Amino acid sequence: MLKEAIVEFKVYLISKNMSPNTIISYEHDLKIFEEYLNSRDINFLDFGERDYDDFIASLSGFSPSSINRIASSIKSFYKFLHMADYIKRNPLEEKPLPPNPKPLPKALSYEEIQRLLNAIEVKEEITFRDRVFLEFMYATGLRISEALNLRVLDISLENNFVRVIGKGNKERIVPFYTRVKNLLREYLEEVHPNLSKGKPYLFPNYKGEKMSRIGGWKIIKGYAKKVGLEYKVHPHVLRHTFATHMLLGGCDIRTLQELLGHSSITTTERYLKVSLGRIYEVYLASHPLAKL
Repeated sequence: MLKEAIVEFKVYLISKNMSPNTIISYEHDLKIFEEYLNSRDINFLDFGERDYDDFIASLSGFSPSSINRIASSIKSFYKFLHMADYIKRNPLEEKPLPPNPKPLPKALSYEEIQRLLNAIEVKEEITFRDRVFLEFMYATGLRISEALNLRVLDISLENNFVRVIGKGNKERIVPFYTRVKNLLREYLEEVHPNLSKGKPYLFPNYKGEKMSRIGGWKIIKGYAKKVGLEYKVHPHVLRHTFATHMLLGGCDIRTLQELLGHSSITTTERYLKVSLGRIYEVYLASHPLAKL
């Protein structure tokens, strides 16, 4: 019966326009939950508040962020079970999520981003794609999944912007600067037709198919290693660097929220903390009386 309920929950998530990656995360978390219930011989319909506490305690081998995500998935599942009349009362309605202290985003400096972009020696079509991909990511601040889902028709060279479908199928328009426009034009005219093999994706893999997120991450990590920055990079490093540099350059927080596609400004404000630290460093290094 649990498997049937999980299938119904998945259908519900699809009806709410949840992204495929989000649904996969729910499935992964519910599998962990199902295995726990089976190991304790607990019926999911009898699962209660104390069971929830025991389940969270059993996740001690996971990172705080993973525990928080799994707990959130289980709470959402039980909210659905109550809504779908599987249970008369939601036992987890008042249960809080485990603490999840979020580290501040780490960004590259201007000098480091230049080193990363200049690490690519364009000798063939694939390396030209890599060059455009890296600078495009830094120029727009897109999530890797958003960039890899792009199709050629999403790009407007005439108007210097890209149409992005983000989380929750929300559409936004993100501009890019002239150097990226020129790179894209050359890429689309000289490289993409052969690389894409007639497929529509802007940044295809060597087969012309949509590149995987792991493939996109390997590109970033590979060139970072080449210039000694592998210890500083992570899958969202170009997005974090974009956000931090935009704030340092004077971008207001509301505009940055729109560019990044954040539904809540609280998420965007995390970058402000990073930028204020950097601004203070520049202030101390620049103000004549700060050196006394």
